[in-house]
Amino acid sequence: MSRSFDYRRAMRVQRILAEKVFESLKNPPQLNNIRYVAGVDAAFYDGRIIGVAALIEYETHRLVEYSVVEKEIPIPYVPGLLAFREAPAYTAAILKLSREPDVLMVDGHGVSHPRGLGIASHLGLVLDKPSIGVAKKKLYGEETIINGEHYLKAHGIIAAKIIIHRGKKLYVSMGYRISLKQAVEIAMKLLEPKYNLPIPTHIADQLSKRIRNERRKRKIK
Repeated sequence: MSRSFDYRRAMRVQRILAEKVFESLKNPPQLNNIRYVAGVDAAFYDGRIIGVAALIEYETHRLVEYSVVEKEIPIPYVPGLLAFREAPAYTAAILKLSREPDVLMVDGHGVSHPRGLGIASHLGLVLDKPSIGVAKKKLYGEETIINGEHYLKAHGIIAAKIIIHRGKKLYVSMGYRISLKQAVEIAMKLLEPKYNLPIPTHIADQLSKRIRNERRKRKIK
């Protein structure tokens, strides 16, 4: 784990990169004929991160393939700097897939972040892919109601929509090169009644935990 990580510099970098993200949201492309969505998640053990990318067929919710990358954890967990801890493993895992995703989905925030660059925005920018954050907890922003619907306002824009699934709040935010309307449509289509998160991130989460547990058992033996 790196001891020389400059947290203040990382925050400055986030503010600079956020400008590119917000520019990408001004006139995002309409995503038609979406075939694959890649969800990412991670598990941790012995100072290492296991990053998983699960490629899901958009229409059927079928798992098409998945990839796994294991790396040393670069920095401790710091709220607001999650991308510097997890995005390198996610990027490598996505690039290992044999098929190219049309959209990326992350268990985390997009622009509903203190500096406008949550992990979903960071990942989308690095890979130049439309990306969506679907988080279980609020990180940043002011809750507001518009026409009876609940949203998060951040950085002068409506950055996320709050939806209720299985009796709990989910914060669906724009990541990169996507409108909030389409981000919500995609997230809603990928929700299933028995899972707390959309199917791409749910499967990535389950796979990462299973792989971590298998490696722990092998180490014990």
